Amino acid sequence: MTRMWCVRPELLCDDHLRGEHAEHHQLVGTIDNHPHGAAIAEGHAEKGNIDTTRLERRHARLAAEMIDRGMNHDSPLAYDGPTYGAGAVDPEANRDELFDRCEDCAARAREHDR
Repeated sequence: MTRMWCVRPELLCDDHLRGEHAEHHQLVGTIDNHPHGAAIAEGHAEKGNIDTTRLERRHARLAAEMIDRGMNHDSPLAYDGPTYGAGAVDPEANRDELFDRCEDCAARAREHDR
């Protein structure tokens, strides 16, 4: 499932950091290239999973965090397509859900909140 957590990148474990980053590229590819890309994006937006108005800025924040952690990043992202899900993503609810799902992300949050 394509998802933009929109949780502060420094709180994401390595897997969720790389995963959200990859899903941004997947989302743009789907919108641009899949015959039903618009419908797929609309479905994810209706569920509150994506907001293309945040896509480039969010990708830049994830890429910066990847570089800060010594990961390779050589995949710029440009998106000038239709808007899906403007304001739909709830970072606070996503934070709670993510930390319930992933002990590594929850541990990073505890460390950063000190």
